[in-house]
Amino acid sequence: MAIVEIKIEDCDTGEYVLFPGCCYNGNRFRALKKVYPPMFDPEDFNIDTETAITDVPRLKPDGSGYIEVTTGDVSVPCVAVFIPAKNQAVLVHTVQSLRGRNIGLGYERGKVTLSYPARRFVKYVWPRMRPNNELWEDIEVEIPYKVLTQECDSMEAFYEFFYRNRKIMSLNDSLPRVPKREEQISVHLEKYNALNWYEEQGFYGSDVDGGGRIAWSTGWIGGGISSYPMMKLGGDLEYERGIRTLEYLFKLQGLSGLFAAQTTADGHIVHDGFGAEGTQGFTLVRRSADVLYYLFKHFSLIDEIPGQFVEGARRCADAFVTLFETYGQLGQFADFDTGEIRVGGSAAGTLAPAGLVDAYLFFGDSHYLQTAENIGQYFREQFLKKGYTTGGPAEILQCPDSESAFALLESYVRLYDATRNREWLNSAEFAAHLCSTWVVPYNYEFPEGSEFRRLDMKSVGTVFANIQNKHSAPGICTLSGSSLYELYEFTGNPRYLELYTELTSTVGQYMSTEQRPIFSWTVPKDSTVHGSNDIEVPPEKLPPGYICERVNMSDWETQKCVGGVFNGSCWSEVSNMLILADPNG
Repeated sequence: MAIVEIKIEDCDTGEYVLFPGCCYNGNRFRALKKVYPPMFDPEDFNIDTETAITDVPRLKPDGSGYIEVTTGDVSVPCVAVFIPAKNQAVLVHTVQSLRGRNIGLGYERGKVTLSYPARRFVKYVWPRMRPNNELWEDIEVEIPYKVLTQECDSMEAFYEFFYRNRKIMSLNDSLPRVPKREEQISVHLEKYNALNWYEEQGFYGSDVDGGGRIAWSTGWIGGGISSYPMMKLGGDLEYERGIRTLEYLFKLQGLSGLFAAQTTADGHIVHDGFGAEGTQGFTLVRRSADVLYYLFKHFSLIDEIPGQFVEGARRCADAFVTLFETYGQLGQFADFDTGEIRVGGSAAGTLAPAGLVDAYLFFGDSHYLQTAENIGQYFREQFLKKGYTTGGPAEILQCPDSESAFALLESYVRLYDATRNREWLNSAEFAAHLCSTWVVPYNYEFPEGSEFRRLDMKSVGTVFANIQNKHSAPGICTLSGSSLYELYEFTGNPRYLELYTELTSTVGQYMSTEQRPIFSWTVPKDSTVHGSNDIEVPPEKLPPGYICERVNMSDWETQKCVGGVFNGSCWSEVSNMLILADPNG
C-alpha cells in the first residue's frame, strides 16, 4: 500500500476540517445511530435541539479520532483544513483514481493521509458505519497531490480559497452532450401528464403512480413546484392543470399558514416524521418556504390570480414572520396547524427570505422585506459563518446538506436584487463558495461494466445531496441554479458562470428516452438497496422522462451500485424542468 502523510502544524481542538460533500467541521456533531429513515426522539422535540447527525464518517466532538473515506465519497478529491488560531488554510488536492481504483483520503489531528488502494478501517455502508475487512495490497505507486496554503482570517476567506482552487488538479471537466431543449421539454411534458397527473384529486404529484403510497409531497421534491415549469413550458392543458394543482395545494394549508407535508393519492394527509412517536402534525419548515417562493413564480404566469391564491400566499408569508418574531429562528419541524416549532436549530427554512422578498414586491408590505433581512442575518451568523447549513431534507436529522445551502444562496441573491445592499451580495458570494463544495467539478471514471460507463455519462456539475445519502445527483433539489447566473451578472466573475453552466448542462443526460434508454442496476435483494433474499433484480429499462437521483461515485450502496441507478422517477426531473423554464437565470 502506498501512503502519503501531510503534516499540518499547530492544529488544536479548533481546526475546521472539510471533506467536500462529505464532512463539514469534521462532522463533529452529536451522532444518533438510527435506522432509515431517521427521526428525533421525543426528548429532542424542543426549540434548542442540539445539532444531530446520523452514523456517518466523523471525528469525535472534541476533534479526536479519524476519518477515512475514498475519493468517491467526496465531490472534489481534496481535504481542506482551516486553523482560525493561525489564520491559515491548507488544501490537499489529489486525483480521483489510479489504475481504475479510488484513492483514500484520511484525517486525524494535524495529519492528512492519502492512501492507495484506499484504506478504511471502518466503512460507511448505508445507513451506518461498519468494520471493514478489506485486504490492502502492497502496491508501489506515486500518488499525485498538491498542497496549497494561504492566510485566511475568516471562514468566508477559507471558502473563497477553496472555491478558487477547486479545479487545481486539471481533471477532465468536459460537458456532456444532451438532447436539444425542445426534445427535453417534449419528453417531460408527455411523461408528467401521463404519469404524474392525478385526475381525481387534481394535482401534479411527486410520485408516478401513488396507490396507497405518497403521491403528493409539498415543496421539497416537487409538490407545488413542478406545476410552475409545466405551466410555463406547456400549453392550455398544462396551464389548467397547474391552476388545479394550486387549488389542491391550498386545501393543505393549516390554520397557521404553513402547509401539511404529504398526501396519498386519495388525499389522506401524511405528516413528516415517518410515523414516529409524537410527530402528528409535523411539517418540515422547508416545505412551506419552497411553496412561498414558487407561488410568486406561478403568479407571474397568471393573468387574473384567484383571491384564494392571493390570500393563501399572504397567510404563508405571515406564518414565517410569526415564526421568526416568536422564536428568533424558523426551526426544522413545525406543527402545520398551530405554527409551533417542534424541532428547532436548523437551516431548513433558508428559502424563506427569498419568498418574503417576493411577498414584499407583490404586496408592497415592507415588513416582509425587513423580516427577510433579519432572517438572512440570522442564517449568516448561525450557519454560514460556521461553514455549513443543515435541515434541507426531512430524513437526515440535521446532517449538513447541499439543499439548504443552495436555498440560502437563492435568498441572498433575491435580497441583493431587491435592496442593492452590498451586504447581501457579499453573503451571496460566501454562500456560493459553500455551495461549490457540494458540486462535482470533474468527470468521475465509472467502472467497467457499469451503465454510466456504457453511456459515457459525465459527473461534472452533479450535486452531492448531503453527508448521509452519499450520492451525487443531477441538479439541485429543487432549484434551477439561476441564482448563480444572476450572481455572475451582478459581479462579472466568470467562475459563477462556469459553475452555473456545469450545473445546468449535465442534468439532461440522465433522462431516459426511447432513443437512449437507461437501464437499472443489477444488485442482490439482500443488499442495502433492496429486500431480504439472494435473488438478483434484473435490469429494467427506465421509461422515457425518468431521471433517477443517483449518481453513485461512492460504494455506500455496495460497489455494484457505482455508476448505476434504480428504476425510479425522482425530483431531478423537476430540477431539469426548472432549468428549461428559466434558462440563463
